Amino acid sequence: MYVGAFTDSKNCNNWRSRACKTTCSLRYESFFKSSNLSLPSLLQFLYFWSVDIQSHAFLRRHLQRSPNTVVDWKSFMRDVCIEDLIINQEPIGGPGTVVEIDESKFGRRKYNHGRLLTGQWVFGLYEQGTDNVLMIPVPDCSGATLLAIIQRYVLPGTTIQSDGWAAYNVVPAAGYAHYTVNNFENFVDLIDGAQTQGMENAWDMVKKTQRRGQTTNPELLESHLIEFCWRRKNKGNIRYSIVKCIRELYPVV
Repeated sequence: MYVGAFTDSKNCNNWRSRACKTTCSLRYESFFKSSNLSLPSLLQFLYFWSVDIQSHAFLRRHLQRSPNTVVDWKSFMRDVCIEDLIINQEPIGGPGTVVEIDESKFGRRKYNHGRLLTGQWVFGLYEQGTDNVLMIPVPDCSGATLLAIIQRYVLPGTTIQSDGWAAYNVVPAAGYAHYTVNNFENFVDLIDGAQTQGMENAWDMVKKTQRRGQTTNPELLESHLIEFCWRRKNKGNIRYSIVKCIRELYPVV
């Protein structure tokens, strides 16, 4: 088979068989098969996504597409990140490594100030010295809930550092070395050097990303957190990594 020397408005090129004289779209059984966007527009969108352009107005203007199309494709890309992490996510930490843990609440403040009235608790884990960060929505911040996540995602022998949240008192009983810092007094514990600044910085970054992308739907929070973690894990090589994921998840057969 070879790429025929003819074009159409949407697919640009088609496959043509020398033997049976039949043709089929380049989209056939591919990642792009259900899209009405032209292939140049799809490739342009992949580029914008890979450089983390979140503005809907920018994407609508440059792709000349409806708001729904932009939303759908951004959602589709988050699905790719989710599938990749489900398949390839490995436990973090291990002997000789340090994992910071912390909790944060995502939501809205009444009149943009004052006490946080509604929101979703999220538990975070960050492996120091790496780009490995996990953010997992949880129904509560009880010791049992958080310990189950730690045991699932953190390898035995890891040193865990946290703030003084009472729920973390269960960590040593699970066999992990555990050090705490009182963030009201110091950012870094003056005795053992414990800190949670890496995880705190990750919280700041993901919340800025949400504000920049105007993410307000609480039902989409988890998928946005996963996209952030995926980008963090693959930073410096986003374009190659997302194409590799698409190729693995949507092989052309």
